[in-house]
Amino acid sequence: MTIASNNDIICNRYEGDSMKKKELLKDYLVSRLISFGKKVDGYDKVFYQTNEDLVAPYLDIDFYNKDVLSVLASGDQVLTSRMLEAKKTDAFDFNRLSLYYFYLRLWSIEYRNELYPKILDGNNQWLRELLKVVIPRNEKEKEALKFYQQHIRDDTNLEKMFFDLYCQPDGRTLYTKPKELEGCLSPDLNFYPIDLFQKFDLNGSYDIVLISNILEWARNKPEKLKIAYENLARIVNKNGVVLCSNLIYRSKAEMDEEKRIFDQSFDFEKTEAGYVYIKKN
Repeated sequence: MTIASNNDIICNRYEGDSMKKKELLKDYLVSRLISFGKKVDGYDKVFYQTNEDLVAPYLDIDFYNKDVLSVLASGDQVLTSRMLEAKKTDAFDFNRLSLYYFYLRLWSIEYRNELYPKILDGNNQWLRELLKVVIPRNEKEKEALKFYQQHIRDDTNLEKMFFDLYCQPDGRTLYTKPKELEGCLSPDLNFYPIDLFQKFDLNGSYDIVLISNILEWARNKPEKLKIAYENLARIVNKNGVVLCSNLIYRSKAEMDEEKRIFDQSFDFEKTEAGYVYIKKN
């Protein structure tokens, strides 16, 4: 198995400090391992598109002029927050590979008028042609471009870097055409490679935090839920909202345990496709 035949795009032509070079190279090599079906701690496959309802629950919340922190994943939550005119939308994800995909999403929309890149057919020709016309607008886009250029050079099967689309529930978004996202495609994004189940410190605070169904992955693990609760209690403003999706079955006892942990600082409300925690005054 050849992980990378030649890394000169990243190593020899990289314009940046050595730490960034090492991080980019690590991300690239890990993504190659994932494309071969390997698992690597701190990384995972990437969500190609959302698998949850980003319509009804999002329209019930006033995003206008709000400070938002969103899980990155497929990028759909971030784009939806921008579409709903949030003042600022920052992103987090324990999986740094999601950030590279976010820029590929932007390029797909801007250069090819496609909501999602055509990379799930095992043929890299679409991506090869796209990369020829991409003009990076900031350092993060430059890194993403090098990341995908190296994959093209090494003929990576990019489809294998993504969760199987056909094994996930269908999601919904507010947009169905690329033109509906005009004004939402800035490459400037504050991204934090953090895990909600590990203690972290962020400088900012937020009115809305979008965490998808992350809490469901801590079912029957109250110690992890407590860490997530403490992290969210620190960064959510008074009357702020934590929007949670419900994609995995949990027993009433499991949900009651989570609500008990969060009750110290949050009120609980059920929504059409999940639930929200509202920060108490």
